[in-house]
Amino acid sequence: MAEERNLEGDQMQVRLRKLAQQWAQGRVSLKQIVGLSPEELYAVAGQGYVMFLQGKTEQARVVFEGLLAVDPRNAYYYRALGAIYWRLKESAKAVKQFSYAIRVAPRDVSSYINRAEIYVADKQFDRAREDLTFAINNAGPNEGALVRKAKAILRMI
Repeated sequence: MAEERNLEGDQMQVRLRKLAQQWAQGRVSLKQIVGLSPEELYAVAGQGYVMFLQGKTEQARVVFEGLLAVDPRNAYYYRALGAIYWRLKESAKAVKQFSYAIRVAPRDVSSYINRAEIYVADKQFDRAREDLTFAINNAGPNEGALVRKAKAILRMI
């Protein structure tokens, strides 16, 4: 009985070591290791969003930081965290999160517009214009509302 537990423990250690190495090499994600489906992750994100809307900003931050640890290639999680930091009046951290979102999804115009809003608030108008111009020029046909928002911000600066 004790030998069986030792064998199982040894096998578990070997499996975990292999998974850690694969994760460190970028061959497997923590999402794959944990085994959560995209639907389950988005359900958790939905709860984080509700917390954010309820003003539970710190709890929402923890949720989205956790989601990013599990799935660092999801631009939505970065955008959500950017919005959280913006609400917390931590503009440098917010810009960083929106920039990460852009790196993960370079054609997602909402990240550019969100970052531009922070640039405007920080009086970095040239950077804001660059982001807004990019958003306007690269928006898809279903992103009319985002284009209107970008144009409105451009008119203000």
